[in-house]
Order: sequence, then C-alpha cells, then structure tokens
Amino acid sequence: MAFRIYEFENSELCEDSLVETLSSSIKDYISQKGFINLAFSGGKSPINLFVKLSKADLNWQKCNISLVDERILPQSHADSNAGLVEKYFLQNKAKLAQFNPLIKNFNENLNSNDFVESANSFYQQPDLAVLGMGLDGHTASLFPKAKEFANALKCVQNIVLINPTEAPYQRLSMSLNALQSCKKLFLFIVGKDKKEIFDRASLKENADFPISFILHSRKVQCDVYYSK
Repeated sequence: MAFRIYEFENSELCEDSLVETLSSSIKDYISQKGFINLAFSGGKSPINLFVKLSKADLNWQKCNISLVDERILPQSHADSNAGLVEKYFLQNKAKLAQFNPLIKNFNENLNSNDFVESANSFYQQPDLAVLGMGLDGHTASLFPKAKEFANALKCVQNIVLINPTEAPYQRLSMSLNALQSCKKLFLFIVGKDKKEIFDRASLKENADFPISFILHSRKVQCDVYYSK
C-alpha cells in the first residue's frame, strides 16, 4: 500500500486541498453505505483544517466522528482533544455530526484501565482517519519511548493505554492494528522540521519513528498532505 505525498507551498493551499479530498470521500462513503465513521487526531495543528471542513456542505447527520487518541482528562480541560474537536470542528454545518469521544464520562476515581475498557466497549472502526505527526515521529499517541509502544504495535485491541515519557498525561490511543483497519489514512504535516522527520521515517519501518509503520503498511494506504 505504502503512501503518496502531496506537497504545497503554504498551509492554506494544503488545508483547502485536504478539505476537498475529505469532502469527496465523505460523500462517496455516505452514498455507498449510508454513513461514514471518521476519526481525527487532536493538537493545535489541525485547527484551521477543522474550521474549514466544518463549513463543507455535507450530509453531516450521516457522519460519526471519533478520535484517534485522547488525553485522560475531563473534556472541559484545555488539553482535551474532545474539547478541541467540539470547539473548532463540531460547529457551523458539522454541528449536526454525531460525536463519539473516547472518554464519555470522565471520573477521577476511575483507574486508567477503566477508561481503556470503556473506550473499547463502544469503539466504532473508522473508515477514514486524519493523523498528525510529532517531531519525535509519533502518530496518534504511539510514542516511541513509551513502555506500552511495543504492545501497541502488535496487539489486536483497538484502544490501548499509553504513558508517554516525554509528553504530559496518560493517553488512550488507537493501536497500529486499529489504524491499519481503516479503509484509508491521511497524514497532515506542516513545516520543514516535520518534513525532515517524515523523510527519515519514509525510508523503512523504524521503531524510533512510529509513523514509519503507517507509511510502510501493507494493509492501508496513507495519503500525506505536507505544506512548507
């Protein structure tokens, strides 16, 4: 399957092209099976993409939105991915979409395994997922130095617990198996620093760069949208 890369001179052109592609794919899936399951990564990078896509003229009532990963936090927390999606994507026309966050009812008395069990109990396999990538080559919350990383690459469980060593908060993340079970993946990256990491990851599978397992997957196609 491997990957294809599309390069753009600036982020606005990149976002516009990805919105157009996603809109077309969403229409196709709804036409073919009556609905679509779509998952997003969080973080600050896709905010403008979220806003633009939220204004697309689509049958959002037929769209089930979920997350690729989440910090174990209440949704009201500033670093919650669900809160970010609520604020920037589930607005405008996209407010009609159905949202299925990984943490439905945050309770500080629950332990981390309770959150994992809950997320897996209502997991819906995404048809499409939009990924990001960190400067350490992680995608979703598959951090290369986390003790759970090796298991996340080989397990069949859809949602796994991750304890990053160089990032805050415990995380819930789609496993590699769950990501590869999508019909298609999109990777959105901005800037030359990330492009340098991407170029290294594109050479071969490398545990130092988790995104490499997506780029060299034999199970799923990844279209990469990169802006300088």
